[in-house]
Amino acid sequence: MQKIIDKYTPKNLDEIVSNKKAVLQIKYWAKEHKKPLFIYGDTGVGKTLSAKLIAKEMDWSIYHTDASDIRGKETISQIYNIATSSMTLFGKKRLLLLDEIDAMDDKRGGGDYGGFIELSKIIDKSKQPIIFIANDPYENKKLRPIFEKCEQVKFDLPNKISILKFAKEICDKEEIDYDLVSLKQLIENTKNDIRALLIDLSDFILSKKMTLENIENLGDRKKDEDVFKVLGKIFYPKDFYETKNVTFDMNIDWKLLFAWLEENIPRKYQNPTNLKNAMDSLAKADLYQGRIGATNWILLKYVMDYLTIGIAYAKTEKEIGGFSPFVFPSILKKLSGNKKERLIKNNIVKKIRNKAYCSKHIVEKNHFPILSIIATTNKYNEELIKYFELEHEEIKLLGAKVTKKEYEKIVN
Repeated sequence: MQKIIDKYTPKNLDEIVSNKKAVLQIKYWAKEHKKPLFIYGDTGVGKTLSAKLIAKEMDWSIYHTDASDIRGKETISQIYNIATSSMTLFGKKRLLLLDEIDAMDDKRGGGDYGGFIELSKIIDKSKQPIIFIANDPYENKKLRPIFEKCEQVKFDLPNKISILKFAKEICDKEEIDYDLVSLKQLIENTKNDIRALLIDLSDFILSKKMTLENIENLGDRKKDEDVFKVLGKIFYPKDFYETKNVTFDMNIDWKLLFAWLEENIPRKYQNPTNLKNAMDSLAKADLYQGRIGATNWILLKYVMDYLTIGIAYAKTEKEIGGFSPFVFPSILKKLSGNKKERLIKNNIVKKIRNKAYCSKHIVEKNHFPILSIIATTNKYNEELIKYFELEHEEIKLLGAKVTKKEYEKIVN
């Protein structure tokens, strides 16, 4: 997988997908760099990569660190020495690349206390180019003085057209058998994150085939991996805070977690006291969720606490019986249905909405049934395909009998 990611990772700034204006700003900044540069934007859009590529383009060496490494006076002192030095031993400039700066801990009484103030002072004395990188510079108020001293460049999520072009080029070069519906669904799933797209595409490069079913399975696999990690830290807790925060970086919401816990608590907690405590926590999570309503979202933290640490530390008595594996929730099996068909139908509904300018409910209730009747006559296949920009699988789902050859003749 890493070889594929390396192969299609941009080798220069001009290959960065989308964000052409931001790339130009970085190039202009590098020529003068009178002030530090502050690059910010969503995860996976190329912020750190762009910083490294401009250093390569300018023949600068790099000192790269992130918030987790900036600990106390020693690291700050090292950054100060590099920033105020003239050149490296080989006569090169050195880029100070400070990543994830918005996540730097700046707590009173230890850790990185005063770190932001010291970095702000370093900016005023620096002889070397500095690039700060963050997701959201506005979230941490202590970061604001640094942000305002810098030239600011925002990276946006790449638009779907640019990503689709990029993904198609990879699929064509790697000879992956794909269709546009599947490729667009993959892009939708990765939420315009280029890094996530490359990781997912690496699976299809090996199999040489991409289908909607494969993509759905890929999503299910990721969710299952996350669920098992979460369940492991809940039923076998090692650290209180790790268990409390276990869902933060996982691809799982509270409803899915609730279903898994409901299914597996009786299997893991067979001692009556432990089982009672755990089911009490589950019931309280459900109770608080019901009180959230439309606006009272502050109660969600209590829901998550009962689902994580509440169940993790419900075990007060010694357990009986041996190890039992986690079991997929039976309720989810009943609700799964035909996933591929549902995905295709959702795509058709979106395309009808783009033309009809009405709600999804109206499209599903009125427009979809009428178009299905029209499609089954096979008299207006060409008009339907061209007007709604339907893929082959979509026009077939509507009820039309169109072969792949007939469809290609129409679209070409």
